[in-house]
Amino acid sequence: MEYHAAFDYIRDLLNLPEVVETRHHMHHSIPKHDHLTRSVRHAYYLSRLLRADTRTCVRAALLHDINSRAGTLTTHGYIAARWAAAKGEDPAVCAAIESHMYPLGPTPTSREAWVLALADKAASLGDIKQFLAGLIDGRSLEERRRLKETDPYYRHRSRRRLFRRWRTRYTP
Repeated sequence: MEYHAAFDYIRDLLNLPEVVETRHHMHHSIPKHDHLTRSVRHAYYLSRLLRADTRTCVRAALLHDINSRAGTLTTHGYIAARWAAAKGEDPAVCAAIESHMYPLGPTPTSREAWVLALADKAASLGDIKQFLAGLIDGRSLEERRRLKETDPYYRHRSRRRLFRRWRTRYTP
């Protein structure tokens, strides 16, 4: 299958700590890593269909939501693009990442940016499908519980919430 060729373009990125830790981060109630690899798959096929640079598209797809919690729905693309630039990524990859939230963010200005925006939306639909299918046998809720325990964002939030509850109950 040609799809495996996409991983030749991102092999060097797969072992970056920020990419590896996405296996333990929640995104649309599934592991963020699932969303990113689904985005890579869609970006690969769309890049070939729309005659965009495949390497740029799949690299941008893998990195587009790294450090997404440092921003908001509309600004996390810029944050991920800055992170990718600091890691030495090509400016075309960074530009695609920056505009992947279109229409909530900047308008894509290249074929590669359009491919990423479309691949991200298609991957998000797949994320919802994965979650809904897992509701039938309980996998989704089990996975969501696991992610809430392993994801530093949720672990930190729940501790803070517990402390606030304790403080309001036991503080005179």
